[in-house]
Amino acid sequence: MNDTLFTNLQNFRASLNARFLEREDVIDGVLASLITQQNTFLFGVPGTGKSELVKEISKGFKGSAYFGYLLSPTADPSELFGPVAVSKLLKDEYTRDTEGYLPSSNIAFLDELFRGSSAVLNSLLTILNERTFNNGREVITTPIQSIVAATNSFPTEESLAAFCDRFLFRPTVELLKKPTSKRRLDTWAVNAQERPTVESNLVFKDLLALQKDLENIAVSEEFLDKFGQIMDMLNNRGISVSDRRRVQILKFMKGWAVVQGDDQIHPEHLHRSLKHIVYKNTDDINVIKEVLEQVVPTNSKLIADLKRIHSGVLAEFHSVHRGEAKTVTELNKFVIQLRKMHKDLAICEERLDRILSDRLTMEDRKSAMRLGREVNTSMTAVIKSISEVES
Repeated sequence: MNDTLFTNLQNFRASLNARFLEREDVIDGVLASLITQQNTFLFGVPGTGKSELVKEISKGFKGSAYFGYLLSPTADPSELFGPVAVSKLLKDEYTRDTEGYLPSSNIAFLDELFRGSSAVLNSLLTILNERTFNNGREVITTPIQSIVAATNSFPTEESLAAFCDRFLFRPTVELLKKPTSKRRLDTWAVNAQERPTVESNLVFKDLLALQKDLENIAVSEEFLDKFGQIMDMLNNRGISVSDRRRVQILKFMKGWAVVQGDDQIHPEHLHRSLKHIVYKNTDDINVIKEVLEQVVPTNSKLIADLKRIHSGVLAEFHSVHRGEAKTVTELNKFVIQLRKMHKDLAICEERLDRILSDRLTMEDRKSAMRLGREVNTSMTAVIKSISEVES
């Protein structure tokens, strides 16, 4: 990816996040789906901005053809795929004029997808799977890069659940949770503050260039090992992933890396993405998070673990007293205890340095630096106690 494309993509991503609060995972997932030509399903109650978000992403790639439609049980296939071409019908050719409709679009948004009739859903299958459309006697290849669908709830019928499986990235778009986000939304609503507009210098050709950049994304043995371990553990917990979906996930993860501006897939990328992909029902999400935390601990968890180690060493340090050591043997034992404490603290310091050299959130970095200062103070106290005994 050249510098200009990288900058434009990251500016576009930041602009989307400024307008659509608490939608980081959704934004990155939809962008990754576009880059990898996968399909996305957005679950969520009305009023969470699903259709507006997809429309803004499509507009961000200037020159792309967008198609959006709200389905209903009475929706006719012609409303999605175009009207029957009357001039050809007179010649006994049943074809549709698809220009301006779904088969001619680059990015499509289908709201309330499961309210569509079986005729509509069945006609969508080949577009979803092969990006082709049966137009009479002719099978045409569509220019569709991604179809984003939406509904209010996860389908319970077996047939619809199978249809839903055609969509790889399937996040739930929730109502705003953070008080600061709600307050900001309120200020936008009463015009106390202008809501940010989405700005982009990207064009449709840039999307095609980003798709080519997938070839340059490195996949390390470490990532493949951890990914395989996670898949095995999920399977043992009753969350199986088909071979087809497994291949799609790996391709999607390359797109996720492109969106993050990375030149390789990092195991940490799985935390924000996999929980929106491999679940069968909402109960699975906690299991997925648990497995990910075991195989690829987050920096937050690593820092929390080091805090507990430091607290344990500090408690031990304050529980032993030189005054209790009367003999040379007891003093030697006391020094050995102190040196072990110092060694444990040095390991904490080394691991913190390793964490600080990684990419961290501002909160994690502050937490790690604060803990680093505390560990350093404890090490100084232990060294002082050793010196007093040995002097």
